[in-house]
Amino acid sequence: MTTQIIVMQEFRELGYRLFKGSVRTDIRCAEKNQITVHCYNKNNRSELVFFYDLYIKTMKKVNANYCISLPLIEDLLNDERNAELYLAYYNGKIVSGSIILKSKNNIFYWINASDSVSLKFKPNHKVLSHIITKYSDIDYINLGGHIMIH
Repeated sequence: MTTQIIVMQEFRELGYRLFKGSVRTDIRCAEKNQITVHCYNKNNRSELVFFYDLYIKTMKKVNANYCISLPLIEDLLNDERNAELYLAYYNGKIVSGSIILKSKNNIFYWINASDSVSLKFKPNHKVLSHIITKYSDIDYINLGGHIMIH
């Protein structure tokens, strides 16, 4: 799988038309199912612990040979200039989350975790949509291996 990079100048010109139709459909599905997204507040550590549990389950599900430690994630999230965690909620429950790493003009979509039962509501797409919209003024967003653009 190749790395997918969104050139945000193109996004500013084309908006969501830049993305595959299936991606736009998945974002609308998440919105229809009232998936909401909030940035993690480090004063509510229970959200991080819940996300980390989802992350461990996701890594086991995909047979990953490694996991990032909770102390490392927590250390990165202590300074929002370095990283942020975005959490997707369905009916008040965290069902997905993504951590981004940040530099001055770039975002790197680093870790994603999901509740497999709620995947049909497309919470991951809602999180990505939220991040892209929030950071529409930067130069690039690196999505890793996520295929979203035509």
